[in-house]
Formats: sequence, structure tokens, C-alpha cells
Amino acid sequence: MTLPTGTVTFLFTDIEGSTPLWEREPEQMRVALERHHMLLRAAVEAYGGQVFKVIGDAFQAAFAIPAQAAALVAQRRLASEAWPTSVPLRTRPASTKQQT
Repeated sequence: MTLPTGTVTFLFTDIEGSTPLWEREPEQMRVALERHHMLLRAAVEAYGGQVFKVIGDAFQAAFAIPAQAAALVAQRRLASEAWPTSVPLRTRPASTKQQT
């Protein structure tokens, strides 16, 4: 995997309130997490990003361009999804720029 260089935008996300959902609905969360990962990875890659780390439900991606469009698309896709959990999954995205 080749990560971008120069000015890089990093996008970090995680699922809001995932721990209680895992405790209450472990089977539904397994299914939801697979779908979450697929939707988020597709949004990142569609905008030229590279997912470089996934820890549980947290994603870390790097972009050679600003990551806001990918984050917005991911949020919209996640919001329109019919989740198997008792509440919809919501993610918290954050981004930062760094010179490498």
C-alpha cells in the first residue's frame, strides 16, 4: 500500500455508542459492522483515499486531497442504510491535514 505524501488529509471515524450496542445486540452488530466497513471503505476509495488502519469500528484513512467529500458521502450512505440494530449506526468523523 502506498500512502499519499506531501500535504495529506487524514480521516478518522468511529461508531457512536457502539459499546452498548455490542453488549445488547452482538449478532446484529456483527452484521452491521460488516456493512459499515463496506460502505465506509467504498466512500473512502471513491475519493482517492487509502484506508490504512481499522480497529474494531474505527477507520483511519489518508487522502492526497481534502477528505470532506468522502466523509459526507459516507455519512449519507450510513444514514440511508436499514440497519439490523435497534438504532441506526451513526459515525463520528474527524479530519486533519499534515505535511509529510
